[in-house]
Amino acid sequence: MKRSSTLLALVSLFIPLLACAEVRELEWLELMPEEEFQAWLQESMEIDHSGFSMPEPFQSFRTMPDLDGITARIPGFVVPIETDGRGNLKEFFLVPYFGACIHVPPPPANQIIYGRLAEPIPMVNIWDAFWMEGTLNIEDVSNDTAASAYTMDVTRLVLY
Repeated sequence: MKRSSTLLALVSLFIPLLACAEVRELEWLELMPEEEFQAWLQESMEIDHSGFSMPEPFQSFRTMPDLDGITARIPGFVVPIETDGRGNLKEFFLVPYFGACIHVPPPPANQIIYGRLAEPIPMVNIWDAFWMEGTLNIEDVSNDTAASAYTMDVTRLVLY
């Protein structure tokens, strides 16, 4: 009896570790092919900062097929898109830096993730960074705010 309870205790300690091991932590640049990053960097260096011309934002929908369907987590900032009737957050863009899509031209579509919550949550503070976790999918979503090449079925949205 003692041996089986010890084994049960050990198994219960490792189950949370196994669950965490299945979630891949992503960096934003992993969402775009290397050559796209180089093109984005080159174009960014050529921007005229004099204030006399507005540059066309760099756009790319090229994705990384091996990321489709993985369980992942990634940090970023929330740009609310849809709420329920009580002001709770339902859908949003997650972007790599504060102000993207609102104050400055949006990042390329492969640097934006459209998050969908199964259940609405109280509205978050858009000034805070968050970890978003769930199933990452390759899917184009566009609206008046921005375009995204990825979506995520969000299971967790927690402060960074």
